[in-house]
Amino acid sequence: MIRNILHIGMGVGVVFFGLVALVELLGYVTWYLMPRDAESMQQASEFEEIMGRLMQSPTEGTIRVVVPDRRPKTAMEWPERKGRQFREAPMLKKRVVVGNLPPVEERVPENPLMIVPPHQNGPYGGTWTRFATGPRDIGIVEARFAYEGLVRWDPMGQKILPNLATHWEISDGGRTYTFWLRKGVRWSDGHPFTVEDIFFWHENVLNNQELTPVVARDFQRGGEVMAIEKVDAYTVRFRFRRPNGLFLKLLAWGRGYEMLRYPAHYMSQFHPRYVALEKLEAMAGEHGFDFWHQLFQDKRDWRNPDIPRLWPWVVVAPPPARPSVLERNPYYWKVDIEGNQLPYIDRMTFEIYDRETINLKAINGEIGMQGRHILIENYSLFMENQSRGGYRVLHWITGGTGGESVALNLNHKDPVMREIIWDRRFRIALSYAIDREAINEVGGFGIGQPRQPAPLRTSVHYSEAFEKAYIDYDPDKANSLLDEMGLVERDRSGMRLRPDGRPIRLAIETMSINNRVLELVANYWTAVGVKTEIKEEARQLYYERRKALIHDAATAGGEVQNPLLEPRLFVPYNVGSSHAIGFTHWLLTNGKRGETPTGDMRRCIELFWQIEETPDEAEQVRLFGEIIELNRKNLWVIGTIGSMPSIMLVHNTFRNVPEVAMASWSVRTPANTAVECYAIEP
Repeated sequence: MIRNILHIGMGVGVVFFGLVALVELLGYVTWYLMPRDAESMQQASEFEEIMGRLMQSPTEGTIRVVVPDRRPKTAMEWPERKGRQFREAPMLKKRVVVGNLPPVEERVPENPLMIVPPHQNGPYGGTWTRFATGPRDIGIVEARFAYEGLVRWDPMGQKILPNLATHWEISDGGRTYTFWLRKGVRWSDGHPFTVEDIFFWHENVLNNQELTPVVARDFQRGGEVMAIEKVDAYTVRFRFRRPNGLFLKLLAWGRGYEMLRYPAHYMSQFHPRYVALEKLEAMAGEHGFDFWHQLFQDKRDWRNPDIPRLWPWVVVAPPPARPSVLERNPYYWKVDIEGNQLPYIDRMTFEIYDRETINLKAINGEIGMQGRHILIENYSLFMENQSRGGYRVLHWITGGTGGESVALNLNHKDPVMREIIWDRRFRIALSYAIDREAINEVGGFGIGQPRQPAPLRTSVHYSEAFEKAYIDYDPDKANSLLDEMGLVERDRSGMRLRPDGRPIRLAIETMSINNRVLELVANYWTAVGVKTEIKEEARQLYYERRKALIHDAATAGGEVQNPLLEPRLFVPYNVGSSHAIGFTHWLLTNGKRGETPTGDMRRCIELFWQIEETPDEAEQVRLFGEIIELNRKNLWVIGTIGSMPSIMLVHNTFRNVPEVAMASWSVRTPANTAVECYAIEP
């Protein structure tokens, strides 16, 4: 019966998995599908050809040059033959007429980034209505809608594209990265953006102990913070003591715009290198702070409407304003194929409600375009009410696990439970005990896929062997493996006993409420004699218990499209590695705390260290393949269903929103789909 839901409305769910085979193609058309004339078609063809060359590596030496093989242009550069004739939004035209804004030709850079919308050019105008659960939640605009770094991922998270950097070069075996910036880009206040702004961040933020007490691993190698060199006003070079093979990917992931948050001409007003410390401390006191660095961080905060930005829209009415408002950046540095300065949409507004109210308003058609806080539990209601609400439901590919996975605590403090959990037969038995088809029907609305938390089929790291490992529903095999472990004694209720005579009990800790998938998992595990319960916890308690290693098991999730960016499911990497937090502590403290990993777990860490040291993508894939095989063999994290689509609700007046794209934190969805070219029909 639940599968019938898929035939409602557009019937998108029916063909969802059929779309997977077309995912890459559909992702690319976000950028260049359906050009309107012969010239545009030629540009689209050139774009595809150049982007293919951008990702190729020379066969000799250690240098990988990523730059078009023609003149020093970007793949999406505004053609010189079109001249400097640009158009702008009516609301900006009015400001030009009255003299409080320069002409658009003076605001657009020498070589603006050109976006080819997937459906149409424009129109200008309109308000993008969104809902949030609180002021902090609105802050997601900085990551999800202001994805403006040196480089960026394509809509499917498979290729790295130029952005504020037009091209780049990786040399010295991955120790040196050189970027050429787009000339003539301006901050939202009209001040030029140059290498000086990146240098300011490096010298005054990254290397300032008060502002950055701990430097992220991504910005250091061999115990040293990366060095920076100003080649000229538009060329910057980063140097590492040891190879940083993942640096380019990490810049596309988000590190690239971390260094672009600090316009030097503005932020220098609040830094002791440029202003006397006594004066700064007095300024801090006037703003209610005790120290200068608190004032500095406050001025950099996304809620500050005075700080210049490189975003499509800039904050004009921050929380607690109701609604909070962002308006178009008059100096935004992208255009469409006809020379229309982007973005098309005038403004974005955020109202605050609880999740239930947000979903009711979504069903009523009050949302512009949104996936955040859209609950899968309401899937059937969303599908049924499309016509009445005047919206459409899109099914984007989830870059994360897209379902529930459970991680048993390998660093358990109870030595008896620890020994049981460390036995791979126990983990494999629990996997065989799960009826994933039934879970998909009840908890996944029939649109999920029984699988382990393996990389997606759209990922270069995909492993069918891992995806399908131990996923058959076979309670007899589960019982046989548990018996083989010696866990044959049971109590009166049929629960298996530990070697010390106590019943085996597991509690799966989660932040979700009334999770039907976990409830079914608990029932299946209890059915083979492993008493399991669900423990719902507030976010803070959930993380505190995992950090203290006092959990039996916890829900687990992570990146499975681009796992190299955050491999927490496969390698002890951060606090999200629920199965191996003790090993994570060891890794993050260079062995000073935590538990020393051994065996296959240690091998996974060593393999990832090798990945971090090579810029060769083929070698990265090969090495991570070994990590995947060790995960398949050991099944440290147990999957249930996955590949659940990310549901996006889009009002029928919205244009240029792709039918299919990758939805993931690693690609900063929806910004990866070029939200600056979204448009609203009046």
